[in-house]
Amino acid sequence: MKTLKLKIILLLLFVASGIGINGQFKTVEDSLDYELHYKKYYDCKYEPGYVLIIQKKGKIIDPAKSWKPTKEGFAIRMEGIYDLEFNDEKRYRSGVIKNITKDSLTISSTMNENCAKYEGIKYELFTYSIKDIVIARFINDRSLGIFSRKKINDDYEVFAMKVDKAKLCPAVLTFPKRNNEVKVCHYYLTDQGYDILFETNGFLDYMQYPVYWQ
Repeated sequence: MKTLKLKIILLLLFVASGIGINGQFKTVEDSLDYELHYKKYYDCKYEPGYVLIIQKKGKIIDPAKSWKPTKEGFAIRMEGIYDLEFNDEKRYRSGVIKNITKDSLTISSTMNENCAKYEGIKYELFTYSIKDIVIARFINDRSLGIFSRKKINDDYEVFAMKVDKAKLCPAVLTFPKRNNEVKVCHYYLTDQGYDILFETNGFLDYMQYPVYWQ
């Protein structure tokens, strides 16, 4: 008898080299028809664009290999979720990076409009210079709410790098334990690497079930 497991309708390949968080996943073009399946929930394609590199001076961050924060630095990708604070003292704990250009990035106030209602804020997009990031936080222990904190100061270089596949496209997952509800799940950079975040009535939660692809 088959055990109940999380069945992925679609988990996009988000590592340019073909390696995902815990293994290799098919792209939507390989597994499911884009127009009929993925696009009706979310519109995201692998296209050339920029990723943001934040690295210690004298070090080199390779975005194809950088999938967790290290002492050398980290990379920021479009459609990923990051906890960032800017020089205007505004902090976005679950902001989605909607765009990266050569000299700017655009971040949402929270993951989506349902989350904004739940948090009692307005869903908005804010654009900053890439030099405006002052602090990045990475959750270390979810149950205790412990974060590691990286201050982006003069010891760091911050620049945009052009790559062939710039976006960290969200996964569209079916949750059998939630009456087969379909959710758009963004990737969130933690101290251990990328986790999956999903929203239920505005409340953000982490992936709690094993992830399989087919």
